[in-house]
Amino acid sequence: MSRNAKRLPQPDRLEQASGSQRISAYVKRGLMRYQEAADYLGIAKGTLANWVSLRIGPRSIKIGSMRLFRQEDLDLFIEEKLFETERFEKRRRRQRGRGALVLTCQHPDLFLFSVMALALAVCLFTSVVSFQ
Repeated sequence: MSRNAKRLPQPDRLEQASGSQRISAYVKRGLMRYQEAADYLGIAKGTLANWVSLRIGPRSIKIGSMRLFRQEDLDLFIEEKLFETERFEKRRRRQRGRGALVLTCQHPDLFLFSVMALALAVCLFTSVVSFQ
């Protein structure tokens, strides 16, 4: 620390105790702050803060300057993301088979017979054209 820098006043021990008591009261109610909630979700604190600011994150409660998260809301957020991921995977699997042409018929045997007859007609036509 440089000589010209002034030291900031240290908060009273009484203020520190009341602040920690206030936070412990929130913890007893099942509320978590950013860091605890981010650890619970397995993501970075900044990512959670970004999600909250974009309104795509879990529900939260703002009390004063603190933003708190209930464990039930975090569990619900995880369930929603799991459901969303499963739905996306199903859609992706469906889209993979879209390139193939699929023909359906009420009578598959008749359909097979007509395809074979068409192939035979093409063969006969090409052989007749090649003899001329």
